[in-house]
Amino acid sequence: MRLVHANIVDSSFSEKPDMTITISGGRIASITKTGGMYPDGDEVCDLSGLTLIPGFIDLHVHGAMGADTSDGKVEGLKVISSYLASKGVTSFCPTTMMIPKEAMISVLAAADKFRDMKTVGARILGVRLEGPFLSKEKCGVQKKEYAMDPSAEYVYGILKDLPEDIISIIDLAPELPGAGAFVSEMKDKYVISAAHTAASYETCRELIKAGISHGTHLFNAMDPLSHHAPGAVGALLEDPDVTCELICDGLHIHPAVLKIAYSVLGEDRTVVVSDAMRAAGMPDGEYDLGGTMVRVKDGRTDFGNGRLAGSTTDIHAEFLKLLELNIPFCSALKACTLNPAKVLHIDHETGSIEVGKYAELVALDDEYRVRKVFVKGKLVYES
Repeated sequence: MRLVHANIVDSSFSEKPDMTITISGGRIASITKTGGMYPDGDEVCDLSGLTLIPGFIDLHVHGAMGADTSDGKVEGLKVISSYLASKGVTSFCPTTMMIPKEAMISVLAAADKFRDMKTVGARILGVRLEGPFLSKEKCGVQKKEYAMDPSAEYVYGILKDLPEDIISIIDLAPELPGAGAFVSEMKDKYVISAAHTAASYETCRELIKAGISHGTHLFNAMDPLSHHAPGAVGALLEDPDVTCELICDGLHIHPAVLKIAYSVLGEDRTVVVSDAMRAAGMPDGEYDLGGTMVRVKDGRTDFGNGRLAGSTTDIHAEFLKLLELNIPFCSALKACTLNPAKVLHIDHETGSIEVGKYAELVALDDEYRVRKVFVKGKLVYES
């Protein structure tokens, strides 16, 4: 397949006009200036007037269109995958809640089956475990009764009949007993992310040294940053080797704080995530999230007294929000594409437009609307 007459954002995140991308075996075979004749039999897609960007990567998404990862259903993952593709997301980490062990095994088994199926939309990068290793004090909408101290045996147990790489990220509250030993044992297998935590600055720093490399939806489900007690937020922001997630819907983080955090993290450490629940793409109403009913009105989630519970946003909408906040186009784009790929150490195969990488591409029009989406060279969405 040849995508011709496209403006592209290249591997250095610079814009180049009127380019041709040749796709072979699901990967980018060449990137050249458009011109000349094409061999007979080549499929040609004219993208005149459109800009090709790398596909968005969502490392933290629970569900959409009435489906949720924690349902443990292959059909639900299909629904989520298809919906995400319509928003320009080409790969994602289906994310769990704190649920019973048997339900967790069902989630992993469904993800393993779905991963082996033909792509219907965004592809799975591995399941993210948001729980059970979270602080009861900061678990939010999640069920406290399923919280537990970090346990390598638990992870090995849920993976008994499944491939190790079906899990991608494990969330963890650094202050929990056994957290240090868990991180030391698991850091070379999975990305360990500080999450749902009341940890002090000092405790979080210790666990970063032990191997925590990422921060889950920064500010949310964490003690506030104080000039006397920086807490986990301060420790995560401070360390130059730690990446941090931001939910950029304008609700989870005040726009002013969002800009401050972005200025500290810079364009290389910021990772945009949706944390979307099953209400994403659905009308206002009541929706189950991990066994708790969440009310959704005007896109805002609420599980009582105005407390937020996940979101209904998507990476494309958040990308546009960053542009509204005057974050430069290519800087905002990196936070939605290359940076999440680097978190999972898969930036050698996705996250930017480069020869040899997967052809995971999104065509935007001049108003930044999603027009075409390609996953491993296959057109999975167009409008």
